[in-house]
Amino acid sequence: MHKLLKPLALAPALLLLAAGPDSDDALKINQIQVVGTHNSYHQPVDPRVLAWGAPKVTEAIAAVLKTLPENVRKTLVEQNFANRGIPDIRQTLEYYEPALTAQLSAGIRSIELDLHNDPKGGLYSDPGGYKALRAQGVSDPLPMLQADMDKPGLKVLHMADIDFRTSCSTFRLCLTEMKLWSDQHPDHSPIFILIEPKIGGLTIPGTVDVPTFDAAAWDEFDRTIVETLGRDKVVAPDDVRGSHKTLEEAVLAGGWPTVAKARGKFLFLMLSPGAQLAGLQGYLAGHDSLKGRMAFIDSEPGMPHAAFVQDDNAMKDLARDERLVRQGYLVRVRADIDTVEARTNDTSRRDKSWATGAQIVSTDYYSAPNAFGNDYHLAPPAKGFVCNKISAPRC
Repeated sequence: MHKLLKPLALAPALLLLAAGPDSDDALKINQIQVVGTHNSYHQPVDPRVLAWGAPKVTEAIAAVLKTLPENVRKTLVEQNFANRGIPDIRQTLEYYEPALTAQLSAGIRSIELDLHNDPKGGLYSDPGGYKALRAQGVSDPLPMLQADMDKPGLKVLHMADIDFRTSCSTFRLCLTEMKLWSDQHPDHSPIFILIEPKIGGLTIPGTVDVPTFDAAAWDEFDRTIVETLGRDKVVAPDDVRGSHKTLEEAVLAGGWPTVAKARGKFLFLMLSPGAQLAGLQGYLAGHDSLKGRMAFIDSEPGMPHAAFVQDDNAMKDLARDERLVRQGYLVRVRADIDTVEARTNDTSRRDKSWATGAQIVSTDYYSAPNAFGNDYHLAPPAKGFVCNKISAPRC
């Protein structure tokens, strides 16, 4: 069974030193570092659903990997599985997080949400895993949040029909929760919202076909942000680009706003599905250099819209991530992957990833002792950020 997370440790992780004076507000937002949570909405999966679904997931992933070109397969395995082979979800899903507002109050400044398109509503309201349990005579599955699940709109969950328990069921509700917290803490440091749009790709018996993100879904994403938070609460690509020809040109010229100007605001950073940039092309269509869009998206240097780079597995090229940070890009890395580091109290990935200067370092464990009873964690800075020793002129 999953163990309850302990209250946040009083002493931060050793590598997060005390933040500097209020003059840190003069730093630009690419000159700070924050701690974020991975799959920030995630709640424990019913063990009986895991027993039903785990073999199906392993088989489906293996089947997909066999169909991919070698270069694509290699990238996917590097980024998603840290070159460790296909994981067993009965172990990799052994983490969960408290309410989004509790995380923000603890100093977390990056929240990750996985979005599923649901244009008609109700697609994920009666999961295949629970149908399978009912067929087995099970009448007491772990409760599932059903708020607005029957309505059209983007839903927040990890894996349809298997890993679907969440602390906020829709994109709009998640944003509403964070907006209420933001209004109560108007001077908070900027919050980086990582978004992973789920576009299907795995054929798993007993599960729904996840709709892709079409033009209507991408527009719904932007519209939900503006309607829920307000345009004035968002640092968008247009705000960074200014008079520059491209977004990348602005980023390389130091166009990011200062912490002072970004206080009380949110930035949306879109992760590429399966670490494949092609999955985000629809968001770019008709919006060169992300003009008019609300989110920055995963990219590679040289692209006109390049501002944010996702590198979940920083260990494969630590020097590259440090170089990107020095150049002015925002970079996201992960301190731990698939519960491996937390189970063994291995801090090497955490410490080396942080040392690259990546502005966003995500973890599944931000307090100690963790669910496995050891001290592995990455504690957020008390004030929400620290000066970035790689990209800032002084720290």
